[in-house]
Amino acid sequence: MTKYFHWFIVLFVFLACIPTIGSSALFDWDEVNFAECAREMIVSKDYFNVTINFQAFWEKPPLFIWMQALSMLVFGINEFAARFPNVIAAVFTLLALYRFGKEFFGEKFGIAWSALYACSILPFTYFNSGIIDPWFNFFIFNGIIYFYKGNHDQTIRNFILSGVFIGLAILTKGPVALLLIGGAFAVYFLYNRFKDFPSFSKIILFLLTTLFIGSLWFILLFTTGHQEIIQEFITYQVRLFQTQDAGHGGPLYYHWVILLLGVFPASFFLIGYLRNKEIKRTSLDLIMHGMLWFTLILFSIVKTKIVHYSSFCYFPITYFGARFVIQQWENGFETNKRIHYFILSFLILLALIFGVLGYLVGHTQLIIDNIEVKDPFAVQAMKESYNWSFAQLIPFVLITLTIILSFRYLRKDIYIKYYLSLGMGLILSLVSINAFVIPKIEDISQGAAIDFYKRHQHEDAYFTTLGFKSYAHLFYGNVKLGNEKTMNEKELATETLMKPAYFVVKIQQKDEFMAIYPELRQIGAEGGFVFLKRQTKIVCSGQ
Repeated sequence: MTKYFHWFIVLFVFLACIPTIGSSALFDWDEVNFAECAREMIVSKDYFNVTINFQAFWEKPPLFIWMQALSMLVFGINEFAARFPNVIAAVFTLLALYRFGKEFFGEKFGIAWSALYACSILPFTYFNSGIIDPWFNFFIFNGIIYFYKGNHDQTIRNFILSGVFIGLAILTKGPVALLLIGGAFAVYFLYNRFKDFPSFSKIILFLLTTLFIGSLWFILLFTTGHQEIIQEFITYQVRLFQTQDAGHGGPLYYHWVILLLGVFPASFFLIGYLRNKEIKRTSLDLIMHGMLWFTLILFSIVKTKIVHYSSFCYFPITYFGARFVIQQWENGFETNKRIHYFILSFLILLALIFGVLGYLVGHTQLIIDNIEVKDPFAVQAMKESYNWSFAQLIPFVLITLTIILSFRYLRKDIYIKYYLSLGMGLILSLVSINAFVIPKIEDISQGAAIDFYKRHQHEDAYFTTLGFKSYAHLFYGNVKLGNEKTMNEKELATETLMKPAYFVVKIQQKDEFMAIYPELRQIGAEGGFVFLKRQTKIVCSGQ
């Protein structure tokens, strides 16, 4: 069965992700940000330096951006190519969960762990995205598992593999990878009072391997005279922990709520695991506790609150969820059904959300008529006419059928079919959300601006936004690498231009910016955005 289950994972990921990853435009900021860095590598043919708007970009190392650039060279510069690397991450992640799960607790556990990860809401969603975290988390997870294995069998090979994976994680997102593995094992060794602590030589071997792999890009930067990028990168990493990025704050319990609701149903099974004293605790359980609670507490303290900051917790949450499921499986499913009724109750809430959302994406006027929306941009965006079909209700229909089947099998104590119907129903619902609802949400929130950039992308022109941060104008405007210097907003609006400049502003700030920059002229408005243009203004000699 092992051989065939590996192929089943590959087939499942491709069928679940490939048809929909190109169905909607990339979302600002992160998706477009990384994709634009990859596009600029291809345009400039400079695969060493990471740039945004062809200026040095120091917020992230280049490994994931290299993956996207390679994907774009194969599939073209588009949404499919930008998201395809995470489809491969999905394959590797689920295969790793199956392999390690089988190694530690048997094949049933490997199947349960990989299946539970695949059908949980946020893990599945991120496999269909163009953000860094699926690969970053995969590398850290493997680094921790191999360090754990090395600590038990004292093999040098596992410590080296751990260092390789953590080094790759550093090349993907930065040194926070060391913090996460260090925190997980700090909890583990403190709880065990440093029993079985690895030898000094093996720790040094791990650190040297990590340092060698993780510092390759930084060494190249240093040797080529780009020390300022290293300094800016370090400054940025420190700032993320000390300050709150604009629009990305939140309460202390932010990630606790996100993980409870976003990693459904695994998070509910985690509660079942914590309440079940019959499950025998192991040393691997302790490592998973360290991964979960250290990461959760760390990013609860960090002032910047973004959903994917706590995404590494998906591994231990699904691990504990799988432990609970297997314990039921091996004990004939003799258990209190309360946790399962909580799951079905949440499914009912999810069905209501899917139904309302699926209907409203084509009937946004209902929101304006019944809810006081104070944001003029949102009001104008929802006033546009959006095509609607019953396809937008397919997720609601699928999740409703999932509830009916799961409840039926639960009442009859047919637990295998209960779990299968729950998992398959959630997967099909999430696929249909990506196919029929997400593109509509993207169209409402940013579609008008994306269309504007695409209409003018073949022109030799400048593109910029006024009053809000975006990278979409660079990617969808197909901004080219020119000989002229990169100009900021004020320079584009006031100084002499060698080519026209397009500006995009939200409707509530149009008058403000047109008063500041009187040479701008409105050329259109749609979806809450106002489109402005400034013609070339060339001062010719002798005039």
